[in-house]
Amino acid sequence: MNGDDAKIGLDDGEFLFRFRSAKALLDDDHENGGFQELEKQTIYFARPEALNDPMEGLSDAFWDGDHVLWENLFRHYALSLIWYAHQWLLLKPEEISQAKVSAWVTEMDLPTDSFRALYQEFSSDFCAEIGSTELAGILGRRTIPLRRERLTNLLSHIHQTALSHLFRVFKKHGLTKFELPIAESCESRVKTIVCCWEDIAFKPSTVDMPVEDQFELVSSIGNRVSHQLELGMLTQIDNVAWARKSIALMACFPEMYVDAFLRDLHFTPWRVACFSCRCINASMWGTYGSEHRGAALVFRTEQRGGKRFFRVQGMVGTGAPGIELEVRSVNYRKRPPALDSFLEIGMLPMRKLENTWMKSAYGTPSVRLQEMMKDLDAWRASHWRNASERATWKHPDWEHEDEQRLIASTAFSDDPAPEPLTYKFSQLEGIVFGMRMSSEDKLKIVSVIERKCRAEGRAEFRFFQAYYSPSKGDMDITELGLLKFKGAD
Repeated sequence: MNGDDAKIGLDDGEFLFRFRSAKALLDDDHENGGFQELEKQTIYFARPEALNDPMEGLSDAFWDGDHVLWENLFRHYALSLIWYAHQWLLLKPEEISQAKVSAWVTEMDLPTDSFRALYQEFSSDFCAEIGSTELAGILGRRTIPLRRERLTNLLSHIHQTALSHLFRVFKKHGLTKFELPIAESCESRVKTIVCCWEDIAFKPSTVDMPVEDQFELVSSIGNRVSHQLELGMLTQIDNVAWARKSIALMACFPEMYVDAFLRDLHFTPWRVACFSCRCINASMWGTYGSEHRGAALVFRTEQRGGKRFFRVQGMVGTGAPGIELEVRSVNYRKRPPALDSFLEIGMLPMRKLENTWMKSAYGTPSVRLQEMMKDLDAWRASHWRNASERATWKHPDWEHEDEQRLIASTAFSDDPAPEPLTYKFSQLEGIVFGMRMSSEDKLKIVSVIERKCRAEGRAEFRFFQAYYSPSKGDMDITELGLLKFKGAD
């Protein structure tokens, strides 16, 4: 088969291409990147934070709520803060990275009655100090929803007040021997800031930028200044571990809380396996194919109803037959998909959702709860579409990858694929050798494939070679039709 025929055959839309190094495919040196992926028929699904794009899973989140939701947010902020501070008190400075802000925590999750009483005392004092009822009413009437940077900025303004009351309660109950100075009341300042936002929203803009983006830009500048001050503190203090522990609670918590809200409350945890729909992109070979010294695995997919699927085994919550994952194309766009943060809280049971977020302390339901319950099936369908959209967007800088994805996600576990998932050998259509792949590595691959073919009685397996085509001025592939196994016919 010539190069043109091979390219037509592999570009018919049925195949996925996964670029791998020879070490990952063949070696058994796990610590140095050898996983025997070809022998074990495994595909590693990576956590979003392990991928090379720092914007993986990012959403353009906004908080659009009535007074019920906003007042509950302040109470929940106090709950998450006391939960985190309890860990903070127990950990040594060098262990502070082990303390996690957990937005999934509700009052029902607190371990003891005394802990609940401690939280209720702190929350009551804190909410009274910031005038949470009035502030929630103002936020519930605002014109433009708060996005991530503005919410972080708002919480930063009330954080020192929260800390002052928290350590006062801690000292009162013998949990610490010190307390922080009572912070200057922030109630008036915060209400002024929120009211100013609303005033600006109604004034004609003097710059060519949506007012919502203006708010985010100004807020992000303030947040970045805080980051610089934190870094400056670390450079001036000899005991860096102690400084990091102090900064984590005193300065970083508001941003960590917003990040935890987005991580813990919206969608089930997910992992991703990345493929391409083409195998003749020289840049892709250089980045993911070990500088052209690796290979591209060619996987066949199943097509039904205009969609493609690929079956894997080993995902948490699935049995021996495994599960068919839909092949999803990456959508390349400048901005991440919008995310209605209050409406997309999908990780809490309904009882906890209502008691923690969707109803006031007096049982008054939020209008957002009514939106959700009006057609719960429609809400669920939209929620899963949003989850998929969040996991399949990338910035146009990555468009050359023509990426296709398999998303592993389950409600049964915090980690849907802690171990690599497996596939059946029949799903592997062929292998493309990189332009620089050594003959030794090619022979090792052929040996593994030959053994597997004989074990399964398989007579056909396709090998290809990538090469530079002078006539096309491009990378191309050709099928190695003469590469046959002895006695395979």
